[in-house]
Amino acid sequence: MRVECSGVALTLSACLAGACSSGVTPLESVGQTHAAIATSDVIDRGMEWVNASLHYCQAAYGAVDGDSSCWAWEGSSHTCDRASNAEWNAYRSDCSGFITWAWGLPPVGDGGYTTGEFAPYGTSFSHTISGSALEPGDALNKTPSGHIILFEAWVTPGQTALFMEEPGCSSSEPYAHEFTSAVSISGDEVYVSYEGATFYAIRYDDVTVGTASASASATEGESESSTEGTATSTETSSATAVVPGGSGGGSGAGSSSSASSAPDACDQGPGFCTATLQCDNGRWTVRQDDPTRCATVEDVQEPCPENGYCSATLQCDNGFWVARSSDPMACTSGPG
Repeated sequence: MRVECSGVALTLSACLAGACSSGVTPLESVGQTHAAIATSDVIDRGMEWVNASLHYCQAAYGAVDGDSSCWAWEGSSHTCDRASNAEWNAYRSDCSGFITWAWGLPPVGDGGYTTGEFAPYGTSFSHTISGSALEPGDALNKTPSGHIILFEAWVTPGQTALFMEEPGCSSSEPYAHEFTSAVSISGDEVYVSYEGATFYAIRYDDVTVGTASASASATEGESESSTEGTATSTETSSATAVVPGGSGGGSGAGSSSSASSAPDACDQGPGFCTATLQCDNGRWTVRQDDPTRCATVEDVQEPCPENGYCSATLQCDNGFWVARSSDPMACTSGPG
């Protein structure tokens, strides 16, 4: 059973106890208003909390935490004492505070917007999208008082994806982390197996696809997080992928196989990416959402030589490489 972050505002009693007056003054470097932000910056900001394993708190840093599941031995006087950083101290590190931070929104109220203020329940800064159109930096919102998670990248478009979340204190991992999950899509509704629940796919109104530009910084004074000239690393769904030979087609895995004895070999060189794969150390691997590793991007599917053949990370399904699943019946040959 998944433990979810409620994402609701603190109660009046918690405010009276001091949770709404933490004394933390937002610095100029944190979000001050709704502003344009690049998808790469959203992911970079989310990864800051993941890399710090930032502990769940339903309060800003130093404020009394009104979530009883976080009280432990301190009882109702428990304060949020996670890792301190001037950039994020003013934000709650619960699920909706995490999305508020990642999207570069201001730490309104007690430290960020709540789930009921994100689409489809609130539409002042976000809107619903088709689940098949999810791009890095989008989010999935459950209910007005439920859970919200950040979409990081497709592993297999439309089927498996990588996410980030801030779960509740009673979770086995009560801190910001990544997870991979199978998904099923129906319009703007996305069932996430890892969470055991259906979410609405949503997008920030002012997000810009690609890397940061000088005119699209999410926070005042924030430095650019991506090197200028780096290729955009966005995922396309399998429904819009172009088969080899069509527009945008690359040389493909078929040609690289002839240059190597390994069927999953690639000779395009490091940094070559397709819609789902990337060429690393001479082998096709599952594409990661890291713009610095995708110097050349082709929105194609890479053909493979034999259905059922599996490498350490990929499997050949219907003539094309996809991320290897945990189903042993899908692998009739290959290493591992």
